[in-house]
Amino acid sequence: MNLEFGELNQLEKKLKTIQENTGKLAEMKQEVHTDDLFPDSYVQMYTSFSSFNELLKAAGYTGQSQEEFEQFVETELDPYLAKHSQLTTWKEFQDKAVAAYVGRHLGL
Repeated sequence: MNLEFGELNQLEKKLKTIQENTGKLAEMKQEVHTDDLFPDSYVQMYTSFSSFNELLKAAGYTGQSQEEFEQFVETELDPYLAKHSQLTTWKEFQDKAVAAYVGRHLGL
C-alpha cells in the first residue's frame, strides 16, 4: 500500500475524530429519540415508507404511551415488518438502526 504524506495526515485526523466521538458515545447516558434513531433516510432505505411515523401508522399503531408502544411492538410489528420491509423483525430493524446511529456519531 503506497500512501502519500497528505493521505496519512487525513487518515490520522479521521482516526482522531473517531476516537473522540467514541468517547462521547461512551459517556452518553440519555435515551435516543426515535427521530434520531430512525431518520427518514433509514426508514426509506429499508421500507417503502417515508418516515417512522408513517410506518407505524400503516402498521396500525394508535397508542400514546410507552407501554402501548412496547405491547404493539411485541405483538404486531414483527409480522408487519416481515411483509413490508427488507428486515423481518423489530429487533433486526432496531439493531441496524443502532449500528447506523453509532456509525453516524463516530464519523464513519
